Amino acid sequence: MEMGARRAPRDAEDKLLLAVARGDTTALRELYRAFERPLYTLGVRWLHDAQLAEELVQEVTVRIWRRAGTFDPARGAAGSWIFGMARNVASDLARSRTRQPIPVPEIAEDSEPWDQDAAWQGWQVTRAMRRLPIEQQQILELAYVHRYTQSEIASTLRIPLGTVKTRLYKALKTLRVSFEEMGIVEGAIT
Repeated sequence: MEMGARRAPRDAEDKLLLAVARGDTTALRELYRAFERPLYTLGVRWLHDAQLAEELVQEVTVRIWRRAGTFDPARGAAGSWIFGMARNVASDLARSRTRQPIPVPEIAEDSEPWDQDAAWQGWQVTRAMRRLPIEQQQILELAYVHRYTQSEIASTLRIPLGTVKTRLYKALKTLRVSFEEMGIVEGAIT
């Protein structure tokens, strides 16, 4: 493959998504076939529920149909756009699941008190994560929450392994600076 040439699968997926934006239902079916299994697999990992994972696949498909006109290949690959959408759908589904009444556990008298410092620190870490570009957030989540290898991340997001490594490095470097500013970690970046 020549330097600077785009991979054929990405180009094909971009073209399919652009065709969906023009109302091509055949292109939507092809995208569905290409992304159904990876979306379902991620749904199960993210939501820990096969039924919700199926719902995620269906909702992402509907959103692709409705929002395909917002896709811009100059801003990224179709796969990244679709998986970013899937992440949002998974968050929505997880929130809707937690809105159901949850039984309140009884607190034993000898249990440890709530650690406000740890809660505050957790909130700061979450805030720092949300400031990262969505592409870096996705890779961090796949790597550290879902324990994907860098190769698995590249395959799932359909991006080159080098891109995964670069985004992960930049994200960790940015987080380290943020954490140093917050006093969570000490020391200089090497």
